[in-house]
Amino acid sequence: MNMAITKETITDKIETVRVNNGSHYVIQIREAIQILENGDIISQKFHRYVLHPDTDVSTISDPVILAQFNAIMTDQIKANYQNFLEAQNSELGSE
Repeated sequence: MNMAITKETITDKIETVRVNNGSHYVIQIREAIQILENGDIISQKFHRYVLHPDTDVSTISDPVILAQFNAIMTDQIKANYQNFLEAQNSELGSE
């Protein structure tokens, strides 16, 4: 009997999350790392990461994630995020 063991990494969840009362968004990505035996999952673990509006798009290799990022992270959202960061830095500097 020939058993084929393979490993796959798939993006299984992409969530857009409102931040700071809706002034901007982040995109949460979950990847499933699967070990398969003859096509059946025998082991699985997850890796999660977050894309912020100022993420360098050249680091996004998945075309679906890139399309969603470009659709959500408009110039206005990016500007709102920069304003949010500047406000945070001002608050930290005044403490």
